[in-house]
Amino acid sequence: MQYRSIIRPDLSCALSLTLTFIFWCIAGYPVAIDAPAVAPHHKLQSVSYAPFEKDQTPLNPKGLVISDRRIDADLAILSRRFNGIRTYSAIGLENVPRYAKKYGLKMLLGAWVGADPVVTEKELQTAIELTRRYPDVVQAVVVGNEALLRGEVTASQLVEYIHQVKSALPGVPVTYADVWEFWLKHPRIAPATDFVTIHILPYWEDHPVSIDDAVAHVQKIRNEIAQKIPGKEILIGETGWPSEGRMRKGALPSPVNQARFMRGFVQLAAKEHWRYNLIEAFDQPWKRDKEGAVGGYWGLYDQNRTDKHVLFGSVSNFPNWKALAAISALTVVFTLWIGYRFSSMSGLRWVFFTAAGVIGAVLIVLQGNQFFIISRNILEYVWAVIVLGQAVVVYQMGLYAIASGILPPCSDIHETLDFLRGQRRYVSGISTSLLWLSILICALIALLSLLFDARYRSFNMYGFLIPALTFMGFSYADVGLKNTRDAVERLIALILAAAAIGVWINETPLNGQADVWVLDCLLLAWPLWRKNRDASLRPLLSAGVLLITAYAILAAMKYGFLNSDAMGVLCAARPEVALCRFRSLLGVMMYYQIFGAAALILATLAVWRDSVRLSMAALVVCLCSFIFYNAGMGAVAFVIAGLVLAHRKVGRGAADSPTTPPQ
Repeated sequence: MQYRSIIRPDLSCALSLTLTFIFWCIAGYPVAIDAPAVAPHHKLQSVSYAPFEKDQTPLNPKGLVISDRRIDADLAILSRRFNGIRTYSAIGLENVPRYAKKYGLKMLLGAWVGADPVVTEKELQTAIELTRRYPDVVQAVVVGNEALLRGEVTASQLVEYIHQVKSALPGVPVTYADVWEFWLKHPRIAPATDFVTIHILPYWEDHPVSIDDAVAHVQKIRNEIAQKIPGKEILIGETGWPSEGRMRKGALPSPVNQARFMRGFVQLAAKEHWRYNLIEAFDQPWKRDKEGAVGGYWGLYDQNRTDKHVLFGSVSNFPNWKALAAISALTVVFTLWIGYRFSSMSGLRWVFFTAAGVIGAVLIVLQGNQFFIISRNILEYVWAVIVLGQAVVVYQMGLYAIASGILPPCSDIHETLDFLRGQRRYVSGISTSLLWLSILICALIALLSLLFDARYRSFNMYGFLIPALTFMGFSYADVGLKNTRDAVERLIALILAAAAIGVWINETPLNGQADVWVLDCLLLAWPLWRKNRDASLRPLLSAGVLLITAYAILAAMKYGFLNSDAMGVLCAARPEVALCRFRSLLGVMMYYQIFGAAALILATLAVWRDSVRLSMAALVVCLCSFIFYNAGMGAVAFVIAGLVLAHRKVGRGAADSPTTPPQ
């Protein structure tokens, strides 16, 4: 027996490390792409080029300097694979044509068209000047990129800009570039151009296309445009696939899928004799601020100008798998103290301990790797630390419970909130209770953000899966589980379940990342609902009806009025109309996150004053933040104000609370 106690921890550790290595070896193993590789000596037509370094952004042009050395080095790389490049702006990139000429590259020279007519005019004049200076480099001028999509100009204004450039550059082809749908929505544009430049991005379609159907989708759309805009040459000005980011329905970003799409498209384009421009040359981290994590990972080369092997060779979805395997192994090693402390565990318990150790270590590293890829600013790094920290603590707690057979003491959320408000001086298992409350708060914040504004948000499914599984396991291991009748816990369970189903409906079952996230939320919700099955939510009924009514009114105002096509046409033609000024004001408030900030302020005041009325006011403003795309701050405020409201409305009071710890 003593021999078994000594050998079992060592066997468990060896098995855990072996299984961890096998997992990462399989996950990171390079995959042979079924589409034919593009030979290194075979040059492609054109690629979108932006010269920004990994820490540079055109969104804050003050102090931004594009060095000639950067442009020179970049175009030296691209000249080995491409015959041409496409740029999107002329101002600040005046030296790009000079280096393009040096390396024999042709250019689709872009002039940025935006809402500011003064800046647009400078762009057009700069593009005209560069085209005159480098007539042997500039093949065509692209007047504007997705300006109609952004709603920054009208079709009439755009036609005037195109005619202005054509008049100044006789003999030079001039075009406009936008998502394919907008050429059909604005039929006045095509006759003004020399050729049509369309963007076809299967991942970004309103109904995202899976990788299996992506190349066929491009062919279908390209043929449709050729039929509906006859007599015009067509350039596919942007097409590609992201290597990282959130899944959209069945469209999964990954290095393997990026390689599959690019190789398949190049093969089809050569067969059909299409003109095309791929997006894009280098990963652009700055795009994550506007497009979410996925925006930064469309490049054929990464931000350090390293080839991602998109066009040839085998591809791994985890090219850094060896480092990830090492971190997982270290995570497993850090659990050894638990195994050695309870080395006399039964064989079955050792099996559970080993399995939990491997699964937890892999999930923690998967989540850490995702956060490393998607985090953009200090707030998101703080969020990453919180979610990962919670997962690590619960991971250790779960392993300790398996090894010892002892569940950590934990009181209900109502008592925990009493403690935080100073109404209880002692609560059994307060540290565990605070941990679970923190996890539930984070889960609610993430869930509500995904429900109301999911387009650019990633699913942190691995980080919450560990607490969800552990929470569920503790619930079923607690044979003496009692009905605590905590209405706050029951309300949280209801919101988790209802919002998770909403996310699932929005994302469809095709989205595997969303499926795991919904599972996380349901696993968190079920124990809360199960152990509070007799708790009544009737005191919150009136508040719920008021919030649902307010949301319906706000949604009707937004989708039936402010975002209507008729309103858009009216405001484009007559921006001075009072309703259009109100619409513009709402846009400014959305951009500067006014609704979210106001909701946070009111929620903070509600906590400070412990006020039901302030909580209700905060919740109504939170609905505004959900409707008008301030969902991040709105979700935080909604959870804070909601807890205050629920605790006050269904509170059991502090009269029965012990004021001193039991002897």
